[in-house]
Amino acid sequence: MRMIKYLKIIIVLSFFEGLFISSVLSQDKHGYITKLGKNLFNREVRDANRIILGMNEIQSITTGMDGLTVTFYLTANLSQATTPLKLVSFTNSTESNSYLDFFYNAGTITVRRKYAPGLEYYYDYHLYDPMFLVDSAVVTWEVHIFFTGYFFWIETRDTRKTINNRWHAPLFIGIDSPPRNSFMNDFLNRSSQAKLIFGDPTPSTTFTMPEEIGIYEFKYSELRSTLNNEFSKDN
Repeated sequence: MRMIKYLKIIIVLSFFEGLFISSVLSQDKHGYITKLGKNLFNREVRDANRIILGMNEIQSITTGMDGLTVTFYLTANLSQATTPLKLVSFTNSTESNSYLDFFYNAGTITVRRKYAPGLEYYYDYHLYDPMFLVDSAVVTWEVHIFFTGYFFWIETRDTRKTINNRWHAPLFIGIDSPPRNSFMNDFLNRSSQAKLIFGDPTPSTTFTMPEEIGIYEFKYSELRSTLNNEFSKDN
């Protein structure tokens, strides 16, 4: 019998690890734009769905930087998505051996962490807050995933609008799975084994990833300070 360990984490938007004050994330700040760091990779694409990006393809990372941001677009009629759509997989070999997957799921994002690469045992971290507006139209969304070994900051943008068109969420896990596995160093050291695989091989609706994909660097302590000072301000 296949046994799946499933854990749905409701993200209670509160002060955690000194990052945000208790009332900050009780309401999103839809006009806030999280600044991107130095660009390390950019590729224009017709459809990034099924593209494999090895970290050996990106530029050298500045000394002291401990985080990376992956940016991409998705176009779909999300109201027709009857099952979660895989957006990106983190792996050190093949997609089937991924250790972390991001999904669009019912208007928000689910992060699936495998107990170990390739195992059928996993935990699902399902964000409580909406990250997408779902209506009966084909819409292009921009997605930014800031990641370290122990933290994610996720920002989405509705490209139909020019103001108040962004949604945000923190997730207090990262791509590492201590004490068993530490994957972030492979990304920071630009290992050829560290890969991102974009898209879904079997989507439940027409699904493309147009425009471009990008990788940027950042320092966690600086992002934390910026979010605390700017995202929290007047919120």
